[in-house]
Amino acid sequence: MRGVRVPQPAEDSLGARLLSYRVHMVHGEYFSHLTAARLYEIPLPRMQENTPSLHVSVHAPDFPPRVRGVIGHRLFVPIAPRIRKGFAVISPARTWTQLAAILAYEDLVVAGDHLVRRKRPLCSLVELSAAVVSMGPARGARAARRAIFDIRPGTDSPMETRLRMLLIAAGLPEPIIGYTIKNRDGDFIATPDLCYVAERIAIEYEGSIHQTDAHVFAEDIERRELLEDAGWLVIRVIKGHIFDNPHWLAERVRRALRDRADPAPTR
Repeated sequence: MRGVRVPQPAEDSLGARLLSYRVHMVHGEYFSHLTAARLYEIPLPRMQENTPSLHVSVHAPDFPPRVRGVIGHRLFVPIAPRIRKGFAVISPARTWTQLAAILAYEDLVVAGDHLVRRKRPLCSLVELSAAVVSMGPARGARAARRAIFDIRPGTDSPMETRLRMLLIAAGLPEPIIGYTIKNRDGDFIATPDLCYVAERIAIEYEGSIHQTDAHVFAEDIERRELLEDAGWLVIRVIKGHIFDNPHWLAERVRRALRDRADPAPTR
């Protein structure tokens, strides 16, 4: 970056580029778009995750920067700036509306779920909705207005979101997020990723840690047995089911819903 000297060999990373550009930044400039998304650790597709350019926004009537390696933007909507990891950045909700013009629809919902997640949410659904309203006819507004209705607070992972959307796309009822299951004595058993309460079906997404961490693996076994003792059916899902065999997974859940809704008559 012109005018910035760094030790050689310099690390070519997002952090290094952010630090280099901060030398150039003036009052009223904020990191935005994909750069802000990475600072907020919003899940992004690999292509967007690895983009080398920095995005910097200003509010009109200021002029955006013209620096090599930087994509400048002029905004006509509230920025609501924040400090994230030591850098001036636009708000999480505004960042999400900017992603609406960049990401595919499912990735946009995943990003929204991440912002309103169960642990340490970065904004509320109300803030996201207000940011969408302020977009007006801007590029990506239609996708944002559609996606806001599919975002759910309280999720725990991007794969949980993709699993929920897979089931809905297959024409299945939307599963419940964050339902607490207790035994007959009122003792806590589990809070499955997704579940169908009436049919007593718990759906658990299992990432790699569930297979490689012995403690987590043991807890999974105990929780599954407690759920089954309480009359719940546990459906375990892995990454390959979602990406490689979604039809089989959807039919598996569909069959379970049908079987649990219409049990075989007793003699």
